[in-house]
Amino acid sequence: MSQEVFHGQWIQGINHDYGNEDELYYHNQPNTILYKSFNLDHIGKENIFRIAVLGYYVLYINGKRVSNDELNNDWTDYSKCVYFDDYDMTQYLRIGNNEIEIELGNGMYNPSPLRLFGKYNLRQRLNEIGEPKIICELLIDEKNFLVSDSSWLYKEGCYSFNNLYLGETVDFTKQSDQLFPVVVSDKEYHFEKSFIPKVKKFQSVKPVEVKKYKDGLLIDFGTMISGFISLNIDTCENQEITLEYSEDFRNGELFFDTVLAGSVGEKIDDFQIPGGPGAPTKAIQTDVIKCVEGVTQFTNRFTYHSFRYVYMRGIDSNHINNIEAIYVHTDLKQIGKVDCNHELYNQLYDAALKTKLNNVHSVFEDCARERLGYGGDIVALAKSNLYTFDLQSMYRKVIRDFRFEQTENGGIPETAPYMGIQTNGTADREGPLLWQLVYPYLVNKHYQFYGDKELLKEELPYLKKHMDYILSLDLEYVVERCLGDHGSILIAGQFRKATPDKLFLGYCAVLLLLKNNIQILKCLGHDYEYYKSRYDDIFNLVSQKFIHDDGTVGDGTQSGYAFALYLGFGNKQKLLNKFISKIEEDNYIFNSGIFGMSLSYEVLSKNGRSDIVEKWLLNRNECTFYEMLRNGNGVLSELFIGDHFSMNHAMFSSYQVFFYEGLAGIYIDEDAVGFDKITLKPYFSHEMNHYSCSIDTIHGEIKSIWYTSNNEYFWSISIPEGIQYRLDLKDYHVKELKEERGQIKVICFLK
Repeated sequence: MSQEVFHGQWIQGINHDYGNEDELYYHNQPNTILYKSFNLDHIGKENIFRIAVLGYYVLYINGKRVSNDELNNDWTDYSKCVYFDDYDMTQYLRIGNNEIEIELGNGMYNPSPLRLFGKYNLRQRLNEIGEPKIICELLIDEKNFLVSDSSWLYKEGCYSFNNLYLGETVDFTKQSDQLFPVVVSDKEYHFEKSFIPKVKKFQSVKPVEVKKYKDGLLIDFGTMISGFISLNIDTCENQEITLEYSEDFRNGELFFDTVLAGSVGEKIDDFQIPGGPGAPTKAIQTDVIKCVEGVTQFTNRFTYHSFRYVYMRGIDSNHINNIEAIYVHTDLKQIGKVDCNHELYNQLYDAALKTKLNNVHSVFEDCARERLGYGGDIVALAKSNLYTFDLQSMYRKVIRDFRFEQTENGGIPETAPYMGIQTNGTADREGPLLWQLVYPYLVNKHYQFYGDKELLKEELPYLKKHMDYILSLDLEYVVERCLGDHGSILIAGQFRKATPDKLFLGYCAVLLLLKNNIQILKCLGHDYEYYKSRYDDIFNLVSQKFIHDDGTVGDGTQSGYAFALYLGFGNKQKLLNKFISKIEEDNYIFNSGIFGMSLSYEVLSKNGRSDIVEKWLLNRNECTFYEMLRNGNGVLSELFIGDHFSMNHAMFSSYQVFFYEGLAGIYIDEDAVGFDKITLKPYFSHEMNHYSCSIDTIHGEIKSIWYTSNNEYFWSISIPEGIQYRLDLKDYHVKELKEERGQIKVICFLK
């Protein structure tokens, strides 16, 4: 509770009047800057400023900004947990008078009443909202020197509007120093110290083109950005500049629909999605700057945008001294790296990497128009993410986010934090099955990659509650609570059309929930026989209903084959042959959705058919990644075909796993604990003559390098101590093999 961590009180600025239906939220509602002056007669050996914030904050001590963290703090269900930060103040404090300023932004704690998709009002759906507020204290040599209380003051900031989705309005002519008493409250919260990487600024990008467009300027950055705009411009007093952000330019016009907040204003057939009282007709990402005489500098502070293009009005190009876009995202450490001499492979890897980073800001989001942590997307991308980034702390938070939202019955929501979406869920506040899979699946994968047994123990009671709840429901009811293989091109973006093999995947989802929980119970040495017997019963039932003697599965879709092979149904070779025949029939287009696609890479490469994966990834026909990347944005889109989708969405980036497993030949074993067991099974592609891949595991770096010469393949791989390996080269004639102290060198050729 609060007093266990903080000795002060929550403080904030004024409680704004947003009207009966919160419609006044969109009007002039200045942000708050909290202020405190104090005197020091000495500076200690340890000087720690501890702060927890509901909303976003920027901290200044004696006029200097403390830390370069952006969009801080970590979003979660604040009614369950509030994360706090500690800062070393030694370099900022001085003997004598000191001043603290804490500028607040709304973040997800004070959302707009904008009705996402015309129906989800975050102010009504999130468990905890309110005016941005802080609780803090200054500890000098472990003793409380200063706490947040009624002695603090506040002033109005120059941000008259700030919203994570819609943008911000800043009035630089408003520089009031008038101070007012703070509002104090004593509500208790559960606090924990923030443990995930922070959101930070990264690479900046200059425009590739600035030209006249309508009554302003069109600025093209030549690539898709998720982050801030930064301006240095010559301006006049009260000059007003407007910036509108877009991902696409088509038919000579900026096209805003792909990034409209909550799709508000998008027209589908003859229906335009409404945003509710007071909301903009079209929820375009927009910044408005009211300028001062001389030079005006502006960089986003309490929002981020997804954009390639900016429509800028109110200024001529000759008054722009500098304009750049800045990537802003959670500072995930990249542990997987590849290098090859194939242009499209390089483009694919870079696009997956960039799109994933574009959509992580303390939660793994889907895209900028939603910014929500969907469990299904997280499941589909988990394995490729784990090979690419150090996610030991980040996935711990995601796991907790979903557990925080577990219902009294035991169900898991579709998104965490929960905000109302529960499409075809098992009950109120609960998601569909493959979205609920995120909880046991992430816990299991976390143990597989990082070996954190304490996490398993911590989550076990909640995992068991979840599994027991699902098993308590009627099986025929449960399997219908599945959205199926979301995103398949077979449904052409029609969300309400049945996905491939939907019913079969419903049964498979129950088996996957059981499979992951059984693995967790095994790891902890707990009895799992009941769950194993239920698994076997359902497995046999599914075999009778969907697995046919001729090797076909269900409706005969790629999704069905991928799930069947992954779960070990039927005759593996028959299923594999049928799966490959189906892909060939479909002209090497993978037409599964996000789940089947992810599993396809794994089951094909593990079973010696990486060549099929390669034919898909390098396919240059319609409905391919090649076509998706032709626009030059450098990122992936939400869908391959359709009319209503984001152009900066990572849900199909699971192919990145093939760069580590297929091309590099590094497969983490299913029963690995902390990456301690791997299988080595490389695919030497005919499409390039050299390939290099490294993965920095908790044991050290695994490095796989191969090249080809005179129809022979030369492969070397280094493996750190603590990792057991099994070598699988049955697809090749081995001419020479040397193994010594974690170093393997192979010369081979195709059979």
